[in-house]
Amino acid sequence: MASAKEKTGTDSNVITREQLLKEEEMLAKAQAYAKLLRSWERGKAMALELAKQEDRCLERARKREQAEVKEELYHANKQLKMVRRAALCHRLSFEHLQYQLELNHLGKSFFTERL
Repeated sequence: MASAKEKTGTDSNVITREQLLKEEEMLAKAQAYAKLLRSWERGKAMALELAKQEDRCLERARKREQAEVKEELYHANKQLKMVRRAALCHRLSFEHLQYQLELNHLGKSFFTERL
């Protein structure tokens, strides 16, 4: 019977070792899974932060472009006013000369004040 007890003792030791090995393997898998989850969470957090930064960058670019368009329109309107003013001055001087020529043709005088 001693040999049977020894066999039982060694069998129970073998089972215990197998159980320990399985538990260590399961623990290692759980730790690897936890590490994978932490890595995934860091990656997700980094992706979210990158998306926020990109949104802020796009918003700044949109505002900068809007300011540039506003400034460009301001200068375009200013140039348009200058061109229209120059065209109006040219037209008024042309009409003044035409009126002066018509009066001279009719023999009437046109008073011009000289300084």
